[in-house]
This record gives sequence, structure tokens and C-alpha cells, in this order.
Amino acid sequence: MPKGCLRCCLAICLLLLTHVCFSQNVRRFKGRVVLFDGSKALNNISVRLVDQGRGTTGTDGQFIIPINNNVSTVTLELVDSDQSILYPPGGSVAVPRDSSVATVFIVGDSPKDILTRAVARSNNEIKNGLLQLGVKQDGIEQSLVAFRDEIQKMTNIKLEDLKDQIDLDRRRKEFYPQLAAAINNYTNEAKDLKDAFKFTARHAFDDPQAMQVLIDAVNSYNEAFEDINRKHTGYEKMVADLWESEAKATEVTEWFNYALGELHSANIFTLNLKIRDINDYNRGEIKGGKKKDFKETIMREIEASQLQLERRLQELDNRAQTLLSRLAM
Repeated sequence: MPKGCLRCCLAICLLLLTHVCFSQNVRRFKGRVVLFDGSKALNNISVRLVDQGRGTTGTDGQFIIPINNNVSTVTLELVDSDQSILYPPGGSVAVPRDSSVATVFIVGDSPKDILTRAVARSNNEIKNGLLQLGVKQDGIEQSLVAFRDEIQKMTNIKLEDLKDQIDLDRRRKEFYPQLAAAINNYTNEAKDLKDAFKFTARHAFDDPQAMQVLIDAVNSYNEAFEDINRKHTGYEKMVADLWESEAKATEVTEWFNYALGELHSANIFTLNLKIRDINDYNRGEIKGGKKKDFKETIMREIEASQLQLERRLQELDNRAQTLLSRLAM
């Protein structure tokens, strides 16, 4: 065998041997990152196992990172995230014997951040309570300074951090009613539209008053839709800025995406087009024996869309109540 071929064969053998040895010394560690409030999986989050390697979570919150076979304990860190690993403590966990088992890591705001926000909220509640009791401004400020001094003695919260959170809490309280009103108004108008089609659509084929009820419901809904369609980006940014929580900002974005996408574009928009069909019927554009079949076809389509809309509205309402309750905490 020529020397060149022999050297090539030896090199290939060495590569294969190295690969086998490396594979025997490495196993995979599987983890899953979820949120503390609701155990929602976090996707597209960069994570790192200390002294082992990095990974990114998928849509189900799972990640896989190769580790040395002789490692019995690993420590997970979140990369470029404002969240903290709450469990396991410090992000450290024993490596499961079964590499297919996913270790769950629960993340959320750090205990210090939670405490700072709670103290800031208490500060503002004390201030509002004293105002309602008619206490003068000087007296209120003295009480609040004493309150903050005591907090600093008992905790490691810095005064400047507390002042920032007091201001954020005040701004949250001012903004929250605007967001809640927009969400509730859109949800209620969508429900009214659904009810209008459910109880009035069949009568609208022959009754101008019933037709007007449908048109009014559509117009009212369209106003609510245009309002959140125009303002939702600003609402999402305000939540991200005021709550300083990537998870809450994502939840707000997902609510608007569902409302403007799945609910409106895929359902209500199609349902509203049936107004045109009913108008064609009432103007006599459908002739003779086709009228009855045309009417029944449109009604079947309306009923199918209305049932689908009812399910989606329930989902939208559930998401809205969950979202607003979390922002109110």
C-alpha cells in the first residue's frame, strides 16, 4: 500500500477513535425553564451551565446542553435576563441518571425586587390613606420618611431603588385603568357583536330594524378594534417599561396578537362580511327560487362562525382576566 494511502487510513482511524472516546465521555443534560407565576414555559431564552456550555430554550421551554459524563451536579444561569432562578436554589441541581428526564427550573423576579415593589406599594398606600384622612403634606412626608428609614434598617433595600419603585408604582396605578378599559371595552364589544349575529341575523333578512341592530353592533365593534389596533404597541411598551418584566410584557403582546389576529382577522372580519350578503338579499339581487337557498347558506355560515367566535371569546376573556390580575399584583 502506498505510504500516502497508509497515512490517510491512519488519520481516519484516529479521528474515529477520538469521536468514540469523546462520545463515551459526554452525555446530554435536558432542562426546562418555566415562569413562577403560572408555570408558563419560556422560549428563546439563552441559558448556560457553568463550566459546561450554553443553550437556548425551545417553544416548550426545554434546552439540551452536552456535559461531561463524570459531572454529578450542574448550575444553570440565565444569560442577559432580568429574571432570577428561584428553584432549585442558586440554579444548582443533581444530574438525573436518565438523560431523557428534563429538570425543571422555575424563574421569576428576585426576592429583593419583589420586596422592593411591595414596600413601594405600601409607601403609596400609606400616602393615599393619609391624604384621605386630611393629613397635611408636611405630616405625610414625615411619616413616609420614617417608614422608609425603618425599611432600610430591616432590609438591604437602597433608598434610591425604593424611590424609583415608588415612582413606578404610582405610574402603574395611573396607567393600569387605561389598559384595563381598552381590553375590557374590546372584549365587551366583541361579545355584543357575537350576540347580535346570534339573535338578530336571521331576522335581518326581512326586517330593517333588525338589520340596523347588526350594523350598529358592527360599527361599535369596529371603533373598539381600531382603538386597540392603533394603540396596542404603545400599551405593550408601557407595560415593559413600568412593570420591568419581560414575562408580563410578553403576555400583553400575546393577548393583543390573539385579539387582533385569531379573533378578528380569522373570525370577526369574515363574520362582518355577511352584512354585505344580507344587504344583497334585501335589495333583491338574489332572484326567484335561489333566495331561500341563499338565505339558508348564509345563515349556516353565520352560525358556524358565531360558534367558533364564542369559543375564542371565552379564551380571550380568560386571558384578559389572568393578565389584568397579574398586572394588578
